[in-house]
Amino acid sequence: LLQDDAGQVSLAHSLSAGLDYPGVGPEHAHLRDEGRVDYHPVTDEEALDGVKLLSETEGIIPALETAHAVALLPDLARTLAEDRGPDAVLVFNCSGRGDKDMETIAEHL
Repeated sequence: LLQDDAGQVSLAHSLSAGLDYPGVGPEHAHLRDEGRVDYHPVTDEEALDGVKLLSETEGIIPALETAHAVALLPDLARTLAEDRGPDAVLVFNCSGRGDKDMETIAEHL
């Protein structure tokens, strides 16, 4: 839960309506504590870079939620190759389509 110094729920903001929420389920905290997942913050600008990256390289317009993950792919791929070698495989699930976000994307690009 995003909180301020007084313990009150903080306002969340994201270009992506699906990510504009100040909390997550307890399973996410558990998985993080177990070392099974890592979470990385991504700015709106980085997410828009993710939209451009997937659109230009694959011809796929991702949803803004998905674009947050796309923004991390180059760094994740580089780290994976360094840690496991050049034949390492990185799987990415493109879970949302960007046609619903075109007005927002156009306003900010």
